[in-house]
Amino acid sequence: MAFTVEDAIVETQNLYKLTLLAGEKGCDNGMAWIHLVEDETILQRLYGKDLIITTGLGFQEEEKLFSLVQKLQEIHSVGLIVNTGYYIHEIPPYIIAYCEQNNFPLLTCPWEVSINELIKDLSYRIIRAEREDKQINQTFIDTLINPRIIEETRSQLTSEFDVESTFQVVIVRVKSIDDLGMLERRHIRATIELCFEKLNGNYAFFWFDGNYVLILNGVEQKFVEELVEDTSKRLKKRLFYPTHIGIGSCLKDVRNMIQSYKRALAACDMATCFNDAYVSFDEMGILQLLFSIEDREILRQMERKYLGLLQEYDCKHNSDLEETLHNYLLFDCNLKAMSENFFLHRNTINYRMNKIKEITKCQFYTFEDKVPYLIAYYIKEMRL
Repeated sequence: MAFTVEDAIVETQNLYKLTLLAGEKGCDNGMAWIHLVEDETILQRLYGKDLIITTGLGFQEEEKLFSLVQKLQEIHSVGLIVNTGYYIHEIPPYIIAYCEQNNFPLLTCPWEVSINELIKDLSYRIIRAEREDKQINQTFIDTLINPRIIEETRSQLTSEFDVESTFQVVIVRVKSIDDLGMLERRHIRATIELCFEKLNGNYAFFWFDGNYVLILNGVEQKFVEELVEDTSKRLKKRLFYPTHIGIGSCLKDVRNMIQSYKRALAACDMATCFNDAYVSFDEMGILQLLFSIEDREILRQMERKYLGLLQEYDCKHNSDLEETLHNYLLFDCNLKAMSENFFLHRNTINYRMNKIKEITKCQFYTFEDKVPYLIAYYIKEMRL
């Protein structure tokens, strides 16, 4: 897992005498890198998730230090370490209160501590944690490519994940990302990952097969729903590209992670198809079946089989028999309801339906008659 502020405190407190003044609830955020900052100029180049250290050289005035804290909180820095004892001796109480209110970790270390050693040490730990994350991500990717190694995967993940707990996959798809360069992709990834800053528990996040994949372990369903909704809103504001999110089912044991991934992919396909911000597989109804079929040609063939003749007739005669049949099925073959809703005379509907029955050679009397056509209309809406 990513190296966090909490890890920095626990693992290096004796070495560097780190003291947490505020923001304990934000200490579980993983850090991307560490920077020494003595003025605000560099902040515009940071993506977020960075830990900042300052000696206070450029922030000796309370207002400047407070401005730094506010801007770091705005760009989603994971925290600030102030090297106290020379330029800054004490942190004003109102700054501490602000950090506590915003769950922004504020720490101090005494002047006698070597900042160079602290930065070098934390940088090494970040790189080591990132290397371990990459290994875990690769393990998940290998498993998605080859599900037969799931038992081997299970043993490899035991030290970092609760393999017997729940696993749930969330897929984030960014439109037109294939046309972007590496730097822009990194920026998009960082922007997406910032949305997970309140995520407690184990997770993996990586790029796979054209999508960003988030694998959650032991996370409550309610929190996942709130996370996805919040992520969708934030990405809409921060990215120039449309995004669609698919939520897979929450399933017990890592062995079922692959199933959750496939369901998340189906949900993401539906969100993309209907231009929805996010879709949960568990709420897709009959479309669960249709979007889970990998061989899309089967679906196209079914649409042509049941609607092709009506489409050809409508095209040739400039009519709307296909739409009439769709509404007829949606209104459960109730001519009166159709007539009132579309302001059509019942004789007109009867005439059209007789023509439809003649063309399709189907009377639409039984449930078995109607279902294939309803499914064909669902397939048409998928715009394959």
